[in-house]
Amino acid sequence: MVHQALRCPVSALQPAPAAALKLLQLTRSEDTGIAEVAQLIETEPALAAKVLRLVNSAYYGFPQRIPSIHRAAALLGLSTLRQTALHLFFYESIIESDTKSAFDRLFFWQHSLLVAILSRSIAERLGHEHPDELYAAGLLHDLGKVVLESHGKLSYSEFLSTVGTSGKATRDDEALFFGITHDRLGALVSENWGLPGIVCRVQALHHCGLAESHLETPQAQEVAIVALADFIAWTQGLGSVRTYTSPTLAPEVLELIELEQIGLAELLSAADQEMTEIAAFYGLHFPSPLQLRANVVTTALALVNASQGATRPVGRRPIKSATAPHQSLSPDVFVPQTLHALQQEFALAHLLLMQIEPKRRRFVATHGLPERAQGGQPPGMQIVFDRLGGDLIHCLRKRTAVMIHDTPPNRRFLSMLGASVAAAIPVMSQGRLQGILCLYDPEAQRPPAPTILHEIQAVAGELGIALERSRLFAVERAKAEVDALTQLPNRSAVDRFLQESFAQVSAGRHVGIGLVDIDHFKAFNDTFGHQTGDDVLRIVADTMRGLTRPGDFLGRYGGEEFLFGLMSPSDSGVASYAERIRREIARRGRMLEARFSGHPLSVSIGVAHSSHDYLDTKSLVAAADNALYTAKSSGRNRVCTAWTQGGVPDTESPPPA
Repeated sequence: MVHQALRCPVSALQPAPAAALKLLQLTRSEDTGIAEVAQLIETEPALAAKVLRLVNSAYYGFPQRIPSIHRAAALLGLSTLRQTALHLFFYESIIESDTKSAFDRLFFWQHSLLVAILSRSIAERLGHEHPDELYAAGLLHDLGKVVLESHGKLSYSEFLSTVGTSGKATRDDEALFFGITHDRLGALVSENWGLPGIVCRVQALHHCGLAESHLETPQAQEVAIVALADFIAWTQGLGSVRTYTSPTLAPEVLELIELEQIGLAELLSAADQEMTEIAAFYGLHFPSPLQLRANVVTTALALVNASQGATRPVGRRPIKSATAPHQSLSPDVFVPQTLHALQQEFALAHLLLMQIEPKRRRFVATHGLPERAQGGQPPGMQIVFDRLGGDLIHCLRKRTAVMIHDTPPNRRFLSMLGASVAAAIPVMSQGRLQGILCLYDPEAQRPPAPTILHEIQAVAGELGIALERSRLFAVERAKAEVDALTQLPNRSAVDRFLQESFAQVSAGRHVGIGLVDIDHFKAFNDTFGHQTGDDVLRIVADTMRGLTRPGDFLGRYGGEEFLFGLMSPSDSGVASYAERIRREIARRGRMLEARFSGHPLSVSIGVAHSSHDYLDTKSLVAAADNALYTAKSSGRNRVCTAWTQGGVPDTESPPPA
């Protein structure tokens, strides 16, 4: 994978300076002292000069000039000295080679610094023995992105340009574009350079599910610390790249870290101060604390809103509900998770999400809690735009949460909910309305507390981003899963259909499949040319498409093979369907005899059905493939079933192959 992504082997990459590597290795040693670190810095004249410049700057304001590294070390302290040296090393390697490109190195550096600061602070609050090593791990957690930008066959800037403005720069996209993800590459490079184990582990696992990592709890918590710091940095408007796609936050992170213990508001306040001081030293423009607070409304943790002078109590932040929208790309997964989390965190009785259908100019109820609740939330409840009125119109026009009271303009909507009062919260993404989140209690007939609406609106913003992202993903996946020649779903879509349909077998639903193979297809190519062969594929695809009913599946399996799938038919039903396909293609083949002289068009089909105790999709497809082999070896232009390995009864005899 690495050789596909980089212009040179990992071993040929210019390693980090030896002194920098040594500094990293010293972060865990119990015996490391100020004198040892000072001596190490003195071996790098350029670094020593910069440390002295720092200690003698107005940033520290010592009354007398500090002449030596040893004196500077004594005044700064071991932790500050190590962090300063690491800054100077890696700042140069990241920033000084900066060019104007889609990958903003300065922005990336700011992100790395904030993750480092937060990682160290969280580690301190959790009582970690070596918080400095978490600082180093946080500083380098996304090293793979810099390596790809500087040494990739395709740069990270080129990758970001391909995802455009969608904000969809995910690890799956990286794997497709480079052949490897930035975290895996960063870990491999770090291992090759001999960086400490914690740095390598954090790079490899900070985007992954920790339950499958088999780490000991202390090591898993270290990875979780940096993962949480990475997520918090993104909520503050400082992601490693300028996209609105949040980093993946494994559910185990919040199990390994007690949020009450780390004091998020105080953590951010201290990080703001340190970032401001670092910016002053480097002469850089970092976002101010007020700018960062302004971003919080649309971020996942919804921690502080200083632009309005408000801070939320530590114990009242909707952490789970705000991160739930980003745990999946499927609305049927993340929407219920989000509603459940909101219900638990805010003691809400009923919630209803109504999503917008712009083409039909209406809102449609898609998800609610409790499911199919008494006295409200009928499945598919709709509101046409032209019939909107009252406070609901104010909610949509002002893009803000509103209380909907029992007044004449509101009664139609309230009666649909079965409530006398409700709250409506717009679900937005990038300034576009995605839907409405409704909160109400038909039994108690009391409104939600107005004080929580602001927090829930922040969660609704995350939900809107997730809904928009899921739609973009669905569109892109649909494009990626269409065979260009036949316009049928391709092999990737076929495999997904098989997995999803077979997963329903345990619930009592069965699936029947058929493998369809064009008889003597090679002869069409050899005799008439590949363009005619392509026409044959299109003819067969169009014929089968015309026989496909709503709910059926049809895709190109590969080469001259197609696969169809029917949910919950009997085995005789799927066999009869296959016979209709065979018969219709044979009929069309007879019509085209003049065009394909001497080459009758026909297909052979093998059929299998999940009711015959197959363990998985692989064995089901293998059974259909064996039946197809029987059909072809027994004369072609026929259907054979896996459960009989015989032909399907037919009143019309197949024409000769």
